Amino acid sequence: MLIGLPVAALAAAALLFADRDERRAPNARPPSAEPRVAREPERRDEAPVIPPAPPPATATVSAAAQESAPAPDTDPEASLIDRMRAALTTNPEEVLRLDDEASRDFGDSPRAAERGLLRVRALVRLDRIGQARSLAEDLIERYPDDPSAKSAAAYMGIHPRPRGPSR
Repeated sequence: MLIGLPVAALAAAALLFADRDERRAPNARPPSAEPRVAREPERRDEAPVIPPAPPPATATVSAAAQESAPAPDTDPEASLIDRMRAALTTNPEEVLRLDDEASRDFGDSPRAAERGLLRVRALVRLDRIGQARSLAEDLIERYPDDPSAKSAAAYMGIHPRPRGPSR
């Protein structure tokens, strides 16, 4: 009896649901099969909303052509530094040559310390450790707050002297 009562209740519930589905009209679709289209009620006092027309095809083509065309390089020193980075692992001599060229063309620019760091790393790759250490010391003296100079000093194991009066 304890088992029969819950089983009978489940059977009765199943029959009720089945009976309700049979009472539907034969052509009616279940709610999940009906397409869900959000409709806004029509208002007769307002003009219908017309979406804006797409731009002419020629404007789209010219905009796409402008995006795909490479932008002119506005910072030649940045492209030279990128070339130095690319050559660092494969051709450290090229890094030194490019740095000499940049020093001649750009002199003591704001990116001079960054070029110096790349030169230090190239010198280490060429086993010219003494020159690399001297250059790193010079960089940290000339550009004490520049992150590239600090990186060159750390790379060479140089601890910059503290500024201010000594005790």
